[in-house]
Amino acid sequence: MNMVLIVTMVVLFLVVLGIFTTYVEYKKRKLYYPSSVAYRTFLARGVDSVSVGFALYLGLYTLGRGLWLLPGLITLFAGNIYLIFYLLGKEGK
Repeated sequence: MNMVLIVTMVVLFLVVLGIFTTYVEYKKRKLYYPSSVAYRTFLARGVDSVSVGFALYLGLYTLGRGLWLLPGLITLFAGNIYLIFYLLGKEGK
């Protein structure tokens, strides 16, 4: 198999897994708290994760390009999933 195809499949799997776990967490929070509290929680988590991921990425980028940039990128993308879920859920209200 082509290496690009394998990497694409792994990334797509991780994105789908992230969206699914965020959706399950939202349903759990909505069960215990009002809907507005659940959305604000996702906004706070998203902003926190994006800022920490961006700071990690910039800090590790001073070492040059390499695999050590992954912790910053993974945290950044996880925060983006939270923010996208917050924005899509807010429009659905």
